[in-house]
Amino acid sequence: MLGWEFPPFFAGGAGIVCYEMAKALTEKGHEVTYIMPFGPKNVSSDAAKLVIADQVLPGLRIQVVDSLLTAYATPEEYKQQYNLLRNLSGGTLGKDVTLALYGRNLFEEIIRFALRARIIAASEDFEVIHAQDWTTFPAAMAVKKVSGKPLVVHVHNTVFDRYLNAGNAAEYNFEKAGMEAADLVIAISHFVKNRIVESYGIPAHKVRVVHNATPKMKGVSFESKVGEKIVLYAGRITIQKGPDYFVEAARKVLEKDPNVRFVMAGSGDMLPQIMQRVSELGLLDKFWFTGFYSREEAEKLFSMASVCVMPSVSEPFGVIPLESLAKDTPVIISKQSGVCEVLTHALKVDFWDIEDMAGKILALLHYKSLHKILQVFGKEEAKQLTWDKVADKLLMVYDEVAQKQLA
Repeated sequence: MLGWEFPPFFAGGAGIVCYEMAKALTEKGHEVTYIMPFGPKNVSSDAAKLVIADQVLPGLRIQVVDSLLTAYATPEEYKQQYNLLRNLSGGTLGKDVTLALYGRNLFEEIIRFALRARIIAASEDFEVIHAQDWTTFPAAMAVKKVSGKPLVVHVHNTVFDRYLNAGNAAEYNFEKAGMEAADLVIAISHFVKNRIVESYGIPAHKVRVVHNATPKMKGVSFESKVGEKIVLYAGRITIQKGPDYFVEAARKVLEKDPNVRFVMAGSGDMLPQIMQRVSELGLLDKFWFTGFYSREEAEKLFSMASVCVMPSVSEPFGVIPLESLAKDTPVIISKQSGVCEVLTHALKVDFWDIEDMAGKILALLHYKSLHKILQVFGKEEAKQLTWDKVADKLLMVYDEVAQKQLA
């Protein structure tokens, strides 16, 4: 399995999904080797054998600074970090390590990872290659070429989701090439499968839908301040996730009920813009911005909230609502999300309809019977979405590609 992030080193939901997926496979008696481009030293996991490419190939390891490869990085963000590092170092990172060891852009760095993964795979014994997300597709294709093993690529999102149809030609080409090279493609929702078929020209018979399940949460609970109602937004603060619509809905909620606090948990490129808008509306005292949150902090956030809102503009799946329901907090989700396909006991809105969003927030805050119904039945629904079932579906996909290869 090849990925870009993995707990305890992760930046978002995809990393958590990869962990749960690998752990479920391991618990069924299968061995999972998870290769990622960089990460902390001496890291280990109960879910998989973790292999950090930079550490396995010490001749290529950057010793002085952290790698520039970060999950969810855009080409522009990578270039900015590369230029900053070049300026700070004066062109050298140490006696024997120079900037030549970095790709000059994100796509070169992805190819460098592919070269390392190919070398690492030569010493591993495996039956199937499973690539998580587009950044690992070239590495998976390289491993397939040298090993002859069947390839499954897992599509968590597409360039159309990340850029809201504005697109990025280079990223699109990486995605398309990986899907075409794969023996089978896994989509995390029918929403994503339709995109793969319609926008990438991949035959529908080559795509399998495997929905995500509910990430495991601990049993710890927390209480909010007496009488204070908390509405939570959790996730990356980027255009794809719809944080601006959340703020506008919050303004309308506060016009009706001033005894509400809005928590925006997460980080992202839109954070300064969102904070500016909250300031313009005079609502800074009603908002709390947490920044990036850990898994432990997530426990507290989901427990203390009265309502969790996921207003995504384009969400291939979205595990945030499942995490929220696991902690007894009912959810409002956008109709433009894959998780809509598996949740019945949730209130659903179009991301752009801030009037409807505000009305449903107020309904959950003020109608106790509605809150209780969605809390109890939503939690039960989330409990039925287990990673054990996901692992069974993955094994069916693995068996299918293995049989195809034998044929």
